[in-house]
Amino acid sequence: MKSTKALALVMAILMIVPLLFSCAGTGDTANTRGDSQGEADIGDFVSGDYKNEPFTILFLRQKAGDKDYYGGNYLDSDGLTGATIEDTVYKRNMAVEEKYRVVIEQKIEEMGQPADIAKNYYMAGDFCFDLIYGWGSKMGPCIIENYFADLMDVPYIDLEQEYWCPSAIDELTINDSVYVWINDISMNKLEWAYFLYLNKQVYEDYNVESICGSPYELVKEGKWTIDRYLKMVTGVSNDVDGDGQITRDDVYGMIGMSPTDLACASGITITKKADDGSYLLSYYDAKTVDLANKIKDVHENNRYNKGLDEIWEDADITGYNDQWEYSRSFFARDHALFLNGSAYITTELRNMKSEYGILPFPKYDENQENYIHTVSSPSSIFGLPSTYRTDISTASPERTGMILEYMAFKSNEMLLPKYYDTLLKGQRLNSEDDQQMLDIIRTTIRYEFAEIMGLEDIFDNFYNVMTKPQTASSTYGRHAKKLQKQLDEFYKEVLLLGTK
Repeated sequence: MKSTKALALVMAILMIVPLLFSCAGTGDTANTRGDSQGEADIGDFVSGDYKNEPFTILFLRQKAGDKDYYGGNYLDSDGLTGATIEDTVYKRNMAVEEKYRVVIEQKIEEMGQPADIAKNYYMAGDFCFDLIYGWGSKMGPCIIENYFADLMDVPYIDLEQEYWCPSAIDELTINDSVYVWINDISMNKLEWAYFLYLNKQVYEDYNVESICGSPYELVKEGKWTIDRYLKMVTGVSNDVDGDGQITRDDVYGMIGMSPTDLACASGITITKKADDGSYLLSYYDAKTVDLANKIKDVHENNRYNKGLDEIWEDADITGYNDQWEYSRSFFARDHALFLNGSAYITTELRNMKSEYGILPFPKYDENQENYIHTVSSPSSIFGLPSTYRTDISTASPERTGMILEYMAFKSNEMLLPKYYDTLLKGQRLNSEDDQQMLDIIRTTIRYEFAEIMGLEDIFDNFYNVMTKPQTASSTYGRHAKKLQKQLDEFYKEVLLLGTK
């Protein structure tokens, strides 16, 4: 394994006239999983010998200060350092390298728009990548540029296996094709699914349990609803310094309340699949307006809810990585009962003096069957270049399929337990209740199609409906026809990919 930085990285390996899964031949193979000899055991995978040539992952990394947002250290590692995740990634990649005689490497480009990178490398004719990993909402729009190959065309991949995250694959499938996806090679599906953090010191100091009971018990009983959540948020508001207003230095119920996250948690989806496979807008109805009205008075009242931007406004953020980390630090310093966040935020709370817990987002009402959590749209996902690399002799769809399948399997076997059980449960959550909450969150994660595909106008309208219920009907009605047309055009462009 080696990790290389490239100033000119290729997401455009993706582009070019799709030689779509043609190119050089594979090495010797044996023990084919699910071949004509019969279905093999879960541990039996096709073998190959790829001459120690590189299997390269282009990592489009987005950084703020020293932090890698939405990517994670899941692709490559330079060696054993004692770090839980990096060491496991190293061992996983060693197993893949030994089985296929390849060299796993990543090439990193920081910042930049994927589509622009693709265009640049297409023009340069530089095709030296096997896999691309980058911001979800920036990767989706590249699909209709014909930059990505269809994962369904790759042999040796079994998308029904748990390490391929079948529910995510299903949500990102377009007309039986998969152009962007996530599997257990990365922990991003878990790391960037949003939920609630609970400050246990504030919870105790303000006797929150007396408001409507223990949120942990409410969750377990299926009674953790939007009404109870909002009641708890409004139960905490204290003008500590006595200046007559609730500022960031006082105590309040919530930091970063998100009406759209609460809507998705309530079972409202931005789009839904029609019977013919196309997509329809689905976020506006009486339930949406009712929910938006419930949230509005709390979301807009800074006695109870502080937006991240309200906290960082005019603040000196010296000593913090960025303004978001600064704003979230007020939760860690006991200024708020709840914080909107993901498992990634546990990295910022490791030195928090008070104890924190986690909770699922609330249901719309008790009749809702499950809790629901969506993955943040910038969370990095994978795509396959629409043409195979030209700088090695062994590039082929068979090679790609074998390596991806085995790498995902080994990640599920090695990396997932280290991340989920050792790191999150073992080191960052300190109660059985919180571990149970994490299990609930893990099993109720979904992707929102419109966000991942970068259909920003549609999401913006959804946000406006959720934050301005008094004008929701006109906000939606004025734009619905145009937005549905955008959705239809995106779908039609995807259908045409096979003919380009």
